[in-house]
Amino acid sequence: MWARSKARPPLGGTSAASGSDPATPRPQAVLDTLGWRWGPAHIEVKQTSRGPVLVEVNAGRFNGVDFGLLADVCVGHNAYDVTLDAYFDQAAWAALPALPPRALRGAGRLVKLVASEEGVLRAAALPPAGLESLVRWGPEPSEPGEPVALTVDNNSCAGYAWLLHADEAVVAADCAALHELQAAGRLFDVDSASGAES
Repeated sequence: MWARSKARPPLGGTSAASGSDPATPRPQAVLDTLGWRWGPAHIEVKQTSRGPVLVEVNAGRFNGVDFGLLADVCVGHNAYDVTLDAYFDQAAWAALPALPPRALRGAGRLVKLVASEEGVLRAAALPPAGLESLVRWGPEPSEPGEPVALTVDNNSCAGYAWLLHADEAVVAADCAALHELQAAGRLFDVDSASGAES
């Protein structure tokens, strides 16, 4: 069971795996109770002063965001590949550990990008300088002339940044730097006078 800490910056959020806790109820027991037997599942449990509380179960689908690289580096495998192994490679599936590692092999975050202004992109959305842990940059939009819509919820996020590093403090600092750029409207160079195309 992964313990996750969530930071909720304005209009965006991150979720960072911070390890496993054997005292937390086993996810298999939750899935057994729900009668879920086949396919991937994401289970979120919140640790409260009264103990763990089940927040959500997403069974049978991935969330549509490519987290494979982060999982491969931090955990050693990812849900995409192990789902295929479960169906097509029984030896690889059997070799997987039953539970996640007690300690991660690195720190990683998938940061949702927030557009705090709308209009037309004046210049290419290049990755911000100085982010030591940035390994992949996926802004949407990315090319000059493309419309930029204001981020108002998870579905209207303006892309993703993948952060990975051996030092969790470096990842946290880079995540904070991205949030500062987003809040100040400096992540995208937008001509707001043009207005966003719909």
